[in-house]
Amino acid sequence: MEEEKEAPTGPSSTLESAQTAAATLVRNTVYFLASSTVVSILSFIFNVFVVRRLGDERYGLYNTALAYAAIFSIIGDLGMTQYVTREIARGRKTADEMFWNVVCVRLILSAAATLFITLSAAFIARYDSSMVWGIFLVCLSYFLFAFFGPIQIVLTAKERIDYGSTLNTVNQLFFVLAGTIVLVAGITFHGLIVASYIGLPISAYIGFRYIRRLKLAQLKFHITPHEWLPMLRHALPFAMITFTIMAANDLDTVILSLNRDPEEVGWYKAAYNLTQRFLFIPLAFVTSLTPQMSRHFGLSKERVHQTFNSAVKFMAVVSVPIGVGISLLARPITIFLYGEAYLKSSPALAMLIWTIPLLSLSWLCGSLTTATDKEKRAVGVYFAAALLNLLSNLYAIPRYGYLGAAATTIMTEAAALVMFYLVLHGDFPLHDFKNSLLKPIVAGLIMGGIVYLIHTWPLFVIIPIGGITYLAALVLLRPFNPNEWEIVQGFQGRLMGRLSRLVRR
Repeated sequence: MEEEKEAPTGPSSTLESAQTAAATLVRNTVYFLASSTVVSILSFIFNVFVVRRLGDERYGLYNTALAYAAIFSIIGDLGMTQYVTREIARGRKTADEMFWNVVCVRLILSAAATLFITLSAAFIARYDSSMVWGIFLVCLSYFLFAFFGPIQIVLTAKERIDYGSTLNTVNQLFFVLAGTIVLVAGITFHGLIVASYIGLPISAYIGFRYIRRLKLAQLKFHITPHEWLPMLRHALPFAMITFTIMAANDLDTVILSLNRDPEEVGWYKAAYNLTQRFLFIPLAFVTSLTPQMSRHFGLSKERVHQTFNSAVKFMAVVSVPIGVGISLLARPITIFLYGEAYLKSSPALAMLIWTIPLLSLSWLCGSLTTATDKEKRAVGVYFAAALLNLLSNLYAIPRYGYLGAAATTIMTEAAALVMFYLVLHGDFPLHDFKNSLLKPIVAGLIMGGIVYLIHTWPLFVIIPIGGITYLAALVLLRPFNPNEWEIVQGFQGRLMGRLSRLVRR
């Protein structure tokens, strides 16, 4: 099997040094994290406020509307985001060639998606009029994403994740502000849905100006309709992948809403959404890494292999302690955040938190399949996982309710990760299992033992003790090689510097 591929022509045909690539990765990840850390904390507090303010029934209704629309949201994009990002990153297409074509196609697809999703909610799922109205309001956001999405595509493909993360921050801040007004005013959950995308037009405008100011593209209006169908045909594998991911993520909520009371949906989503708050770190890393691996694959397969192995280690180091710690402290964390009314969420939280390490590694594997032209093989993985998720939810939810949904989610994510490993192992084997996975797991177990011994102490005491124990165990076990340790130090220094500048502002 050949180790090097012929370099493509275009702006991305030069393989920079490993140090330069690492610096770019660190810069983008740090900007993503620094820009999102403050707003993530604010959003976390806001989510707790939403859960408490809406109550378990209305919170369940709100999440049902979001989940139903999300399952079929791929109709509004059909995989163009992943395909066009890769093509621009590789230099095979320019941003100016693709931008307005993507906008126009997404506007057409958004109309089709809105019509299908709303009608199916009314006549197939047979939701009541209030729920159908909520689902329709969610669908209206697709038209705004038709502009915002292509802007993020250009910024990501050009490895300017720092600017893309700023746009997400602006949008989230508008949601928090508008959502707080809605909740204080006592408006129904429909108002909260509208508040979630009220900042998109402003974010899109800022992003448009960013791209032109950075000279990433001119973005003059230009369309070539004869290229729309070929673009959609090439994007179809990515559409299938995205659909199966969204179905696997949201089918449980929809099936739960059709079989159980809204309160049970609220308990489940309170736990599930809390776990999602911890995914912003792996999301930052994968978002920054994908265009870089895509560009490097056209030049050096070995570079991609090394990057993948190091990335697995970083993902495990970050995610394992989260899984161990929160699973042991699920009950006091649930009571502290949501109150006694959501106590039944705690066993679901103890299970669902393990989606963090599983999803982090699955995202990384999915990113690698996109970067290395293996998206057709990835379709098989995602389809099998979605089918397993559907069948197991149809069995478990009517019998075990929200706890069955939680168990099914963990089982599905674990199965997907195993299947990804089988797909990638031939070309990109994990050559250092001991340092990449075993040592972070051992450090997590050491931390877990200490946390268990002091689990009756106050949370504000347990959490720092657990964190210090984990870091000390990592230092003793030494999982990082010198090059990786240099990246860790660079990441830490740049993140602290960026955060300090944000605080001073």
